[in-house]
Amino acid sequence: MELQGRTALVTGFAGAIGSVIATSLANAGCDVIGVDKVKHDIVRMSIDEIKAESKRNVKYFQCDLINKEDIHKVFQDLKSGDVDILVNAAGRLSINKIEDLSDDVWDEDIGLNLTAPFVLIKLVIGLMKDKGWGRIINISSILGIKATGSIISYIASKTGLIGLTRVKLYFFLNIF
Repeated sequence: MELQGRTALVTGFAGAIGSVIATSLANAGCDVIGVDKVKHDIVRMSIDEIKAESKRNVKYFQCDLINKEDIHKVFQDLKSGDVDILVNAAGRLSINKIEDLSDDVWDEDIGLNLTAPFVLIKLVIGLMKDKGWGRIINISSILGIKATGSIISYIASKTGLIGLTRVKLYFFLNIF
């Protein structure tokens, strides 16, 4: 797949998975838009390293992906038509037995692991359709297929993300 000159938006930019994906995409020729909740100063070194290594543009937006208004603000601040590749790599795992799981923790896990990817997909999919090119990559987990233990909200959200990915695939097969 030719990635030279494409722009990739990567959520979870400050995390282990997101940072590796962002670096790999930049090295493959993409400009990168990193999104995460951590302050810009914390990821400054990663941004500078990716720029130096890849010679690509790297932008960073601090954004609480649980907050839909924050997501929409990111898209107001950038040209959403510039997003060719969306990588939903942000995630969180909370360990709780179902009887101990608070509504707030449930809402935050579902918000970050499932609702945020849904909102982001909605923001880019029409533009990708109009361009006739786009890629959406959702990072899920084997636990979305094989449930175990006391990570109820994580399993539910990752199972939902797999379902969302399947629906998205069906949609893409019918438009491209």
